[in-house]
This record gives sequence, structure tokens and C-alpha cells, in this order.
Amino acid sequence: MKFRLSYAVSLLTVSALIAGTSPASAAGTITGSGATFASPLIDACKGDFTAVSQTVVNYPGGGSTRGQTDFKAGTLVDFAGSDAPYSSGEPENIIYAPIFAAPISIMYNVKGIKEGLYLSPTTIAKIFSGEITVWNDPEIDKDNTRTVKTPVFATKKVTTTVKGKKVTNTVPLLDSKGNPKVLKYTTKVIDYALPQTPITVWYRTDGSGTSENFGIFLNKSAPAIWTKPGNRTFSSGTPTSIAGSFNFQGQSGSALVASGVASKDGSIGYGELSFATDNGLKSAFIKNANGDFVDPSAAGTSAFLGGGTINANGTVTADFVKKIPGAYPLGTASYGLAYPAASKKDAEKQKDVAAWFTYVLEECPTKYPAKGFSKITGPLYTKAKAQIALIK
Repeated sequence: MKFRLSYAVSLLTVSALIAGTSPASAAGTITGSGATFASPLIDACKGDFTAVSQTVVNYPGGGSTRGQTDFKAGTLVDFAGSDAPYSSGEPENIIYAPIFAAPISIMYNVKGIKEGLYLSPTTIAKIFSGEITVWNDPEIDKDNTRTVKTPVFATKKVTTTVKGKKVTNTVPLLDSKGNPKVLKYTTKVIDYALPQTPITVWYRTDGSGTSENFGIFLNKSAPAIWTKPGNRTFSSGTPTSIAGSFNFQGQSGSALVASGVASKDGSIGYGELSFATDNGLKSAFIKNANGDFVDPSAAGTSAFLGGGTINANGTVTADFVKKIPGAYPLGTASYGLAYPAASKKDAEKQKDVAAWFTYVLEECPTKYPAKGFSKITGPLYTKAKAQIALIK
């Protein structure tokens, strides 16, 4: 592994991880697999990491289930990505490192809805279970005939280096506990005619942490409708069978779900925000437990996760009933999976994985805020650092 460039002050932690290594004549490579949820940020940021570390990151995605399977095999990857911990068969001494967070978007493509779509968790549950099948259903109309309040968050300017150039980005202003500041609320009266267009629901067919987190949200927020807990496979987690249902369309991976939504009027789906924006799709404002309607954003995700519980193993248990101002209730932390130092893995690759996780944690969300990912801060950042330290 070859380190020829000096790190800026903001990269001191990464430098500490790799200090003392001997220069090599060729770049090293680390390989991972897992959550497609992480792909937009990893694809954007891995080149910057290579520029400062001379280490190439190979991450083809494949879904959280694929990543966990590859990781458990012990010989296929150096690390993995997952949006949820193992539900069973967890490898001994696994390290979960919460290295970023992001919102799950409820993306839609409906001609005739121009002013934004506002949805309560109960309505979302009814749409994705097949109970609501047309866009002018009374339940959707009720959500969109009201006065809504939405939060406006404090921001700050941050200058960083992206692909060798200085770039100034606007990012959420977070306090020492990792919480954003709500500057004010805007109010808006909405009351407009909804189209009588049939609803087409697009969902993930592959094993997905995104599907699992979406199911957990529905089960915790609308338990009377979504009676099953989150399941890695969407079709297995629905409260009623969707087999053969004309208005449900499955695709493998978030990218194909988003392109499916974009391809047909009347469509709705779920996935990481960046996939929605890349396909020119709008995202719904979701009602949280505080009564706010919040769009998917880095700040709203930080507010939501700040109300959760940090577990001893580095994972986060979200609280869907706590009244948190400005919280986007479909935010989720995403984890890097790593082997412990005692695993007898290649020492150089272990250092590279630790350095990569640190770079994602500290740099990537700030470099590419348009991708919609949240930088981990506060107590969860402290926990992430402690978890990463176990890798080396």
C-alpha cells in the first residue's frame, strides 16, 4: 500500500490509521459487497479516497443480503455494507461500524400532482399493502387537504477537496450531540384535486436492508395495517400476499426500482434518495410522530436517528413514536461490516478497510451533500470510531 500525499487537517484521523506503513510500488485493493443503498456515495467518493491513500475500493453492491452472505463466507470480501444487522446466523466477533446515514425516499411519478405529495404512515402502509389502489383515494385526499408545517434547518458552509479541487458545499449545522437545529417552520394550506390514476407499486425483489428498514417503519408507525415486522424480502413482509397482483412490480436493487417508478405514470416506490433525484423523481413529505411533514434530507435523518438508541455492537435502534421536531421517520444508519484484528486477516488490508471506513465517516457526506447522505456526528460518531479501532 502506498501513501505519498500528506493529509489535510481534516484527515488527521485517517493519517493516524495508516501512519508507519512502508511505501509500495503499486496501489492496493480492498473488495466489498452489499447494500446498493450505499452505492451512490461510495461510487462518488472512492476516487477521492484512492487519490489520498493509493488504495482502490472495489464495491459492486448486490444488496445487503448478498453482502452479509459474502462476509460470512470469510474469503470473498475484505468488508461488506449493510443497512441492517444480521437477523440470524451472525458471524462471531463481527464489527458493525455506523459510517453514514441516509433517508429512504418514498419516490413517486404521478401526473397531476405538482405541489408536492404529503403522506401519513398509515396511508403509506395502505398503499404498499395494496389496500389503496388509486391516487384519488379518500385516504390520500385527506392527507393532502390540510395545513401542513415543514421544518427549515440551520445550515453552514464547508470547504473541502473534491477530485483535486476546492469546493464549498452547504450542509446541515449539527450540535455536539449530532442533532440539527430547526430554525423555523413554514406552513402551507394544501387542497387540490388528485388524479384518478391507478397506483403501481415498485418494490425490491432481492434481499435488502432498505426493504427491512422500510418494513420496520411501517410496522412501528402503522401497526394496525402493517402487521408484520420488517423482513429482508419485501414480498415476505407484506401483511397480505401480493403474488399475482397487477399493480405490484418488482425489481432487483434500488437503481432499477427508481427507473421503474420513472417509467410509468402513477408509480410509487422506495429507495435511497439519490436514486430518486438521479431519475428526476419527486419524494413525498412524510408525517412524523411530532405532526411535522418532512421531506427526505440529511438534517431530518440526523434528527430522527438522534432520538434512537445506540447499541453496544454499534447498531442503532430507531424510535418511531418519540416526538422529535424535524425528524424524517424513514432515516436509517448504514453499516460497514468488518473483521476484528484477531481474525488473522491480511494486516495491510485490515488497515486499508479501517482507513476507508474512517474516510467515509469523516469526509464523504460532506464532499457530496447532493447525494442526500448524512454525516455521523455526536455520540454515534464516537461509537463509530471505537468500532473502527477494533479492525486494525
